[in-house]
Amino acid sequence: MANREPGRGGVDKVAILYILGGIPAIVGFVVLLFALVNWIPSIPA
Repeated sequence: MANREPGRGGVDKVAILYILGGIPAIVGFVVLLFALVNWIPSIPA
């Protein structure tokens, strides 16, 4: 029987890309959203 369990201790490329790209993108979006609300007071919150 072949062992089909993933190896432990390996680097997951998708997880690294999420950490390096996804989290800063989410933080940037939230900062931009709050900045727009503060700069344009007529936007309903």
